[in-house]
Amino acid sequence: MSATQILSTLLASEVRGDLLILFHKNPGLIDTIDGVARRIGRTAAVIGSDIRELVNLSVLKQRKIGSSEVIFLDRRRDREVLESVASHFRTAKQGGEN
Repeated sequence: MSATQILSTLLASEVRGDLLILFHKNPGLIDTIDGVARRIGRTAAVIGSDIRELVNLSVLKQRKIGSSEVIFLDRRRDREVLESVASHFRTAKQGGEN
């Protein structure tokens, strides 16, 4: 997936932005979809598709712990995505200066 596609996926909705902010401010957060939804003032039904997209991008991971399905930030993959997007912006900026 190109940096442009990654950026488009990350910023496709306000909910995704809220999710990314939540997990970046709380990188050790492990919670259920209901708990995550409450933390950003939404319902699980509203954030479900955005969670799935971030899981598909591997920025978030899902695991079963006991009887609960939890969501958490994959710090390694998040760092890779951030570096890819930053590199894309640096390249675009350099191209614009010529």
